[in-house]
Amino acid sequence: MTIRIPIRSTLLVACGILLGIAVDHIGHMDALFPPVAAQQARGPQPAPTLESLAADVAQLKAIQPSNSHIMMDVQFHWTNLWFAAQRKDWAFAQYQFNEMRGHIQWLMRKSPVIRGQDGSDVDVKSIFDAIDTSSLADVKAAIEKKDSVKFATTYKTMIESCYSCHKAVGRPYLRPMIPTAPAMTVINLDPNASWPQ
Repeated sequence: MTIRIPIRSTLLVACGILLGIAVDHIGHMDALFPPVAAQQARGPQPAPTLESLAADVAQLKAIQPSNSHIMMDVQFHWTNLWFAAQRKDWAFAQYQFNEMRGHIQWLMRKSPVIRGQDGSDVDVKSIFDAIDTSSLADVKAAIEKKDSVKFATTYKTMIESCYSCHKAVGRPYLRPMIPTAPAMTVINLDPNASWPQ
């Protein structure tokens, strides 16, 4: 016995299912994108004025992180870099190096000139540019060569470069050193760790 399903009925059922899915999907779009729906309900926004732009800039300046906050991030990655290299986890060391350097570059974009303790302006971007192509570049090269001995030497030289910048801005009390403990305990620093997989 053969069962005959008329093609027209099958197409009608399939179209009904697709239409139902489409309507259901469109109904969920407003739930997924309420800000867009809210903006459309408010109508067009007025063009920015000089006064509104000034207020926006002032608000952004008020919420940007301080230089010391950015430097705490630098310290975090610089410390992790030391322990990664000590364990010869060169991939993790490269990551920490890149993060540390990126945070210093962020600081240079934010504050290329810093007011020293004596009130004079210090062009820290020029200081960093010189360090970036010398002692910091040497640290990078030691990581790329996976050379533990060279890394330890260049890391110490870089600490001296950091301190020269601290002194240039009148903060000689910020005296960096070789880290004595990892900056974090949630990341396993063992490159041969077997868990988690």
